[in-house]
Amino acid sequence: MTITIVLAYILILCYFVMERSLRKGKQALNLKPGVADAGSSQVLWVSGIISILLVISAPILNAYQIGGVSYTTIGWLGLIAMLSGLAMRYWAAKTLGEFYTRTLQVIEGQKIVNRAPYNIIRHPGYLGTLLLEIGAGLAVTNWIVLLAAVVFGITSRAYRISVEEKMLEASFGGEYKMYLDKTWKLVPFLY
Repeated sequence: MTITIVLAYILILCYFVMERSLRKGKQALNLKPGVADAGSSQVLWVSGIISILLVISAPILNAYQIGGVSYTTIGWLGLIAMLSGLAMRYWAAKTLGEFYTRTLQVIEGQKIVNRAPYNIIRHPGYLGTLLLEIGAGLAVTNWIVLLAAVVFGITSRAYRISVEEKMLEASFGGEYKMYLDKTWKLVPFLY
């Protein structure tokens, strides 16, 4: 097992510790999805579990030369992506504060948050976890794990974003539509 794989595992553990520590209040910790969630929380959890299992299995795949890549630079680039993802996720969660929840829900008194990074990207938390997953795929230096992380990560987030935007538009109406016109979904200048 390489140092980049060990460090990737440590960063994944840091992610879970960070997630738990950033959620404040009863609603933020609630795991029961509302009607507006449309199963998107389950989709994200399943995608995340599959990605973690693949990352854990990478050393075995690499030992049997199944999808392994021998460029150590890729592993280090993956760790940089993971750190960037953790930083983005932390920033997004701290900016949302009490509105940062596990499942899709609008909390009483919630407003549209348009402070950085939300003034540029509507879903920086999802960008952060996507960078974390893709970075982990790179860090374990296995193209099969990377490909699966990209496919599961992008498709699960695309579904979640679609569901979340419908919920927010239903809750905030024209105000949210104006916010949509001023921001990017996930990646500035692309999407």
